[in-house]
Amino acid sequence: MNATACIRFVASATGTGDQRLFFWVMRFMWSKMNRVRRDSVDRSRSNCNVVLNRHRWMLIALLLSSCHQGGPTFSDIAPVELPPQFSPVRAPRPHQGSEAWWLALNDSQLNSIVARVEQGNLTVAQARERLAAAAAISHSASSGFLPNVGLSGSATGSSSRTKVEDISRRPAQLNLETGWEIALFGQDKLAQQSANLDRYMAAEDVNAAKLSVAAEAATSYVRLRALQHQRQNVDLLSSAKAKARDVATLRSKSGLATRFEAQAASEDSAAMAQQKRLLENAIADEIQCIAVLQGVKEGDATLSAMRPQPVASNARVTAVPADVLRQRPDIRRAEFAVLKTGAEVGIATSDLYPKLHLSGMIGIGSPVSGSIFGIMGGPSLQMPIFDYGKRLDVVEAKKAQWREVVAAYRQAVLVAHGEASSALRALLAARLETARAKSAYATAQKGSAQAKLLSREGLSDASALVVRQIEAAETRRQLTEAMKDEAEALIALAKAAGGSFSAEAPGIATSSEKRRKSGS
Repeated sequence: MNATACIRFVASATGTGDQRLFFWVMRFMWSKMNRVRRDSVDRSRSNCNVVLNRHRWMLIALLLSSCHQGGPTFSDIAPVELPPQFSPVRAPRPHQGSEAWWLALNDSQLNSIVARVEQGNLTVAQARERLAAAAAISHSASSGFLPNVGLSGSATGSSSRTKVEDISRRPAQLNLETGWEIALFGQDKLAQQSANLDRYMAAEDVNAAKLSVAAEAATSYVRLRALQHQRQNVDLLSSAKAKARDVATLRSKSGLATRFEAQAASEDSAAMAQQKRLLENAIADEIQCIAVLQGVKEGDATLSAMRPQPVASNARVTAVPADVLRQRPDIRRAEFAVLKTGAEVGIATSDLYPKLHLSGMIGIGSPVSGSIFGIMGGPSLQMPIFDYGKRLDVVEAKKAQWREVVAAYRQAVLVAHGEASSALRALLAARLETARAKSAYATAQKGSAQAKLLSREGLSDASALVVRQIEAAETRRQLTEAMKDEAEALIALAKAAGGSFSAEAPGIATSSEKRRKSGS
């Protein structure tokens, strides 16, 4: 089977679109090569044809490099299973990092901690180095399809004294070599796109690491302040328990109560001391956790001083539109993974068709009878004909991988939507609990004040006052826990929404707001 028959066979079997153009050009090239061979009898005329054909090869190479073999793209996904407000193609992408969500907690020390965590955290540092590596690789991803130049030299010994005219076979030679693999069907663009998408995914890994460690630091800080308030509350409760123990002891001695009541009161007082020690350990653990997140071994001594709890009730959160979820780093990374795998499908498909190489060499060699200089070069064509279906299997494998990342993308969106919805429900429930705890604490404080007034006027005994004080301390403990839970729920919602819990984010509105504006 000659080359022309090979071209016709492959073109009829596989060529469509850009591939048909390619095979037409191949036939044109073959006819020109035959013409050069027929004219090679006249040496001077052959040299002229060689020069002209070099220009033809260059023109043909430029034409073929404009062909493009694309793969599946992100627009090929049918998002029928996605939330109704989610539009991966037409919706404007929210600006990443446009909102510092921790500012809603209105705590200056927390702001400083988050800033130090983002700068010094070692997990974030690792992600940054992976991003630097991906950026370096993407810088020259398509260089393999550009002309390259190299210098080589060789020397061989032989017993023969025959002088060799062939520049590539001279015993001693120094060569300046150049080669160019023509990027047919957009191979260079696909390779560059794949490398760029690797860099984009690495950037999203950095964003994900920042979001994760910032959320961990904020959660540890919220827990630290809650523990400190619980320790203070234990001090108040311990004082009330000590008074209850004294009252029970006095009543036991006067025969108004049994000795078991006095013993139980003493055990409650001792339990308060043990609880205080546990809280001290927990406080130290949270300070150490914050230090580790900041990338240092020693905790900040200023964190030991008690400060007010972060208040999450001031943050305005009504709903999380589905479009907001698109700024989650894992969702954005999944989008880029779909595009990258689509580019790999295009690269694998382009391997089904012939490859064209241009090469040349300028050499200095000896011994020769004529000139020591030599020039040689020309095109080479690699044509896949029979490979037992290996290239087709690679294409099918890449397509299967593309379908896999599409499924992973859809799964990531559904999981994100579920996490945000769950976090929003948890936040609303925590706010109701905080409001209830505030009301209960206010009522308990009033009862304690009234009992103190009655005891001072002699209208009530000391035991009633102790009971009221214990009730007030218990409701204060519940309020502290409710405020902590609400702040943690707010952090969880911000993390689930990709760093934003506001439905009023720039350029984003819920579908009800869009309908209301359009109606007005």
